[in-house]
Amino acid sequence: MLIRVPTAGGAKASGPLLKQLAKSLETEGAQLASKIKGVVVFKIDDAEWSLDLSEGSSGALYEGPPREGAKPDLTLTTSDATFAQMVMGKVNPQTAFLTRKLKINGSMGMAMKLAPVLEAAQPKAKM
Repeated sequence: MLIRVPTAGGAKASGPLLKQLAKSLETEGAQLASKIKGVVVFKIDDAEWSLDLSEGSSGALYEGPPREGAKPDLTLTTSDATFAQMVMGKVNPQTAFLTRKLKINGSMGMAMKLAPVLEAAQPKAKM
């Protein structure tokens, strides 16, 4: 089943989700780093984002390749729509991988632990 994620004026659906992830790192970064213990690169369409969750860090998300020559432990390559669907829980990451909508390069074990990272990128309800 194809689920189309609407984007306003050609804007990327991943943009607000990545901003939410960066905001979540402010409070959950150290906890996520203790679980992931590595550097994850998201290649979403033509953009590249690095998520540094190295052990002992408080986490950092930034556009571009890993800083200071760090080598990514895991690289995930996907489309903007598929990334948004995975974050929102509309597409299971394993299904995306098996249907070749998600490419994984690096630590498969680390990829299996990414659910909390995707949850941290979900929009939070405003009260």
